[in-house]
Amino acid sequence: MTIEETTTFLSERDEFIVSSHETPDADGIGAEYALACALLSKGKHVRVINADRRADAYAFMDPKGIIQNLDDVNLSEEDLSGTTAILVDTNDITYSGAVVDKILSKAREILIIDHHEISKESVTRICSFPGLSSTCEIIYEILMSMAYDIPKDVATSLFAGIVYDTGSFAYSKTGIGTFSAALDLVKRGAVPSHIHGALYESSTISALLLSKETLSTLELYAENRIAIQTITLQTLKETGSSYHDAEGLINVPLQTASIEISILLKENEAGTLRCSLRSKGTINVAQIAQSFRGGGHKSAAGFKSPYPLETTKAKVLKLVEAALNEA
Repeated sequence: MTIEETTTFLSERDEFIVSSHETPDADGIGAEYALACALLSKGKHVRVINADRRADAYAFMDPKGIIQNLDDVNLSEEDLSGTTAILVDTNDITYSGAVVDKILSKAREILIIDHHEISKESVTRICSFPGLSSTCEIIYEILMSMAYDIPKDVATSLFAGIVYDTGSFAYSKTGIGTFSAALDLVKRGAVPSHIHGALYESSTISALLLSKETLSTLELYAENRIAIQTITLQTLKETGSSYHDAEGLINVPLQTASIEISILLKENEAGTLRCSLRSKGTINVAQIAQSFRGGGHKSAAGFKSPYPLETTKAKVLKLVEAALNEA
């Protein structure tokens, strides 16, 4: 679907539930909040419901407190049967966690808005622009198409999501349109210095301790071209940190000139193992993630692993080394 087709689709419906992937990041949160505010301004009935609670660090992106957790809401099948579900920042519905069974499977229809590479044919409506920097950039274009006068709080959320998913405007998908959107959002009230501080200078001591412990697990392979770090549930408990505190740690090894691929294996509080991959562009890590039914971008991807940590590490390392050799 084009931006215009998506705008028309939204205008023709009145009942919405907006959601994102498990452990939503700043791009997902910003996209949810902005789209919901815009739809509410048009007189639509909108709820934002995620499977996982947002990190406390993203509270500034939800000043109206409209983002809810699935455990805290009551949903009747009768209400859901007339609802349009909108999933943002992932094109794989299984990545929305418990939202799949409790909302998506019962909704009248599903619309996906996303910017990741599509690994398989979509069975639903999808507004996908893999060439754009972030889902927040797509939402910005949709809001402009809706003739929505973006207020300061929405501009702040969109700007924060763009900053997060572009690595502060450094990643390869950052384009002219990204800077144009960012400039307009600043004109509408987003304050870059405040947003940077909220995203990157407001972490807790427990997050600092987690960073220390995670770096101590660093392993290097392929003549220092591949870095692997691990975070276990035990590490989270010992440092008093949360799964959300691990965000950004995968990027630390990439500050080293020789390291081309960074891999982070992390267990959440439920014991689920996830693997995140980052690349400087040498190989397409989205293809690696797709081998495990995951996805993402060429330079940033991930997946949920059904295997034990050491088995996952060995499998991923083998594929990354093979990809590097081919490159």
